[in-house]
Amino acid sequence: METSSLKVEISAQVTSPGPSLGLLNSVFISQIREIEEFLVDESDYGNITSLGSYLDSSSFPDMLSLLTFKDFEPTTVHQQIKTRFNDLVLSRLITDRIVLESQRKDLPQGPLLITLLVTFTKKEYTVAPFSYAPWMTEKLAGSCAICLEEMSEESECMDVFHDDCLTHWLDRHDPLINKLSEALRK
Repeated sequence: METSSLKVEISAQVTSPGPSLGLLNSVFISQIREIEEFLVDESDYGNITSLGSYLDSSSFPDMLSLLTFKDFEPTTVHQQIKTRFNDLVLSRLITDRIVLESQRKDLPQGPLLITLLVTFTKKEYTVAPFSYAPWMTEKLAGSCAICLEEMSEESECMDVFHDDCLTHWLDRHDPLINKLSEALRK
């Protein structure tokens, strides 16, 4: 069984842009999508083990947005953000961060450049059922180490995972591993 959750973090940096960007306030918004994988072991009181994280390569088409504002009026900012992202909750989170950053007392006078990094982290939890507990080695001996389903009796070697499961797992991880995956497919 697999479940997932989504976490959104917004980090900001504020600077004075200098004359190159003109007299308007500017906001650069970058997005990163990442995936974190966890294994929940029901046989060990729900112990959670991190399996690692990686960037979601499908998230890179719209990496950077530039918006300009005469001032950081919350309703104006929110309207532009909502139009750009078409998501009410995300728009509110980004707007609140922009307005909060623009009101800091330690900022120089004049136009500001606010750079935001919006990180979307999808947390995927794979639940290992109690019947597949690690201490039941005789049960796991004939199971795929990735999907935990039984291995075929027809296998000519002593693989501990299905070829398709391994290929899918490799595709979702490090680009260096992806090259190994491509080599395995040939």
